[in-house]
Amino acid sequence: MREGEEALDLGDHERALAIFESILKQDPEHWGASLDRAEALHHLWRTPEALRAVVALRPPDDEEDDPDRADLEARIREASGQFDVADQLFEEAARIDPEQFPFPPRTSPDDFRAILDEVLESLPELIRSAVNEVPVLVEPKPAREMAEHATHITPEILGLFVGTSVGDKLRAPSGYGDVVVLFQRNLERAGSNRDEVAQEIRITLLHEYGHYLGFDEDEIEEMGLA
Repeated sequence: MREGEEALDLGDHERALAIFESILKQDPEHWGASLDRAEALHHLWRTPEALRAVVALRPPDDEEDDPDRADLEARIREASGQFDVADQLFEEAARIDPEQFPFPPRTSPDDFRAILDEVLESLPELIRSAVNEVPVLVEPKPAREMAEHATHITPEILGLFVGTSVGDKLRAPSGYGDVVVLFQRNLERAGSNRDEVAQEIRITLLHEYGHYLGFDEDEIEEMGLA
């Protein structure tokens, strides 16, 4: 199990899935492997399979749900665009274990934009200048089509730079408009209150504009933009 969980944490979802399925061949009733298998399927955008797997683990109506299971089903349904059903499940997970699964601080599109504007004002000058060149768009969730062009994109990603970095523009312009996309529902789930959501927005913007400016992951971390 530990090897599969480590692969899941590292984003090696195909390998994690293979490990959990191997465990389930030996022990079909293994709860942890079943739940983690559904998680791996979710990250691989195999959404219908993930939903079937996690719903199969739902207890009878007269028994209390497991908060990990309810939270995972909520995230899978969210990836399917079933936002109302997802929030009911997030509420259930929060009721069972409010410390580990606090209900996301939901905001309206206007409220989220107000938080975003405050964060943009606080960014370093280097990043604010980049914002003038590359606009910020807000979407509720990532789309499956995005992952067809970049395998690191999962339904849980917080933000994404789409386009060509400054250095690459000098060599091979992409022909597409550059943009940073924030995913509102994922960012809301990353914080337990408005201030924490604002902090997650800030971290995500610094990271994605770092990519636009041509910094790799190590450079982004060294500059404090991660």
